[in-house]
Amino acid sequence: MPFFHTAQDPLAVALLTIPPPSLLWAGREAVLLFFVLSGFVLAQSFLRGPQPWLPFILRRACRLLLPCLAVTLPVALLVALADPSPQPGWSVWVTGHWAEAPTLGQLTSHALLLAQPYDLNSPLWSLHYEWRISLAFPLLVLLGATGPGRAMLASLAGMALAAAEMRLLGSDWLSSLFFLPHFMLGVLLAQAGPALPARLAALPPRGRAGLWLLCYLLLTYRWLGPGPALLLDLLNGLGAALLILLVLASRRVQAMLGWAPLAWLGATSFSLYLVHVPVILAVLHLAPPAMPLVAQLIAAIGLSLLLAWALFHAVERPSMRLGRALAARVEA
Repeated sequence: MPFFHTAQDPLAVALLTIPPPSLLWAGREAVLLFFVLSGFVLAQSFLRGPQPWLPFILRRACRLLLPCLAVTLPVALLVALADPSPQPGWSVWVTGHWAEAPTLGQLTSHALLLAQPYDLNSPLWSLHYEWRISLAFPLLVLLGATGPGRAMLASLAGMALAAAEMRLLGSDWLSSLFFLPHFMLGVLLAQAGPALPARLAALPPRGRAGLWLLCYLLLTYRWLGPGPALLLDLLNGLGAALLILLVLASRRVQAMLGWAPLAWLGATSFSLYLVHVPVILAVLHLAPPAMPLVAQLIAAIGLSLLLAWALFHAVERPSMRLGRALAARVEA
């Protein structure tokens, strides 16, 4: 578990790390789904017409960096004032955060997504790669237009190059290429249009059920069997792409996802992603020692949802409007 040690209880570890309970801790799988979905959504704008690079990057910068800045500043202030210290029984995940007083360099790195590690707010690691791939995203769209086979081979070659650079040089300058195939899967799904979902929708119920099972296995394979990290990431990426196709092929699933509470979570999901780890850490560090863990969990969930709503309205939505306005001015 991410909060407390469970190694002393093998049964608890076994029960919590097999599907479906493992989905509660499937953070990397969720990030890889986010990468595929991001490639799919970003490619839509390029399909509607030419997108000059600078206006596109201005929109992405406002979309990603301004909310990061808005969250990083109060988190750094909280850590500096509270001076939190780890407690016995906390896991390495918890103690790896907020271990030292924040520095100006760390604050700048977090706010502008410059360099890892992101000890103040660990989810920023995924935005680190999202931002870098955004800088070259128009090239991904052009590569996707050469055909699915060539595009995926080129993406896999980029992943292999990053692995070779890390193995031979011990550096991570090319680490963004590890996730190139995931963004490319999203681009290819967008470029394929409605044809693929229509083919899936035309399958008999047994065939669609089989694809849902395959999707589940691909997304949870990391918890079912060992394997090289890159291979597991690729399997998760294929599962994410298949999940998007299955959702697009099912009006019933789309109607379920359109349920008002889920739609609200979807709208505020980016803000919730940015605030949930600082809120969890703040509750763990600042809650009274006698406060039960269940009460801390409820408090963390409630505060995360409240702060996500506030961040979405106060920062995220205005940032998107600012990005569109700046892009329109540059294009004019």
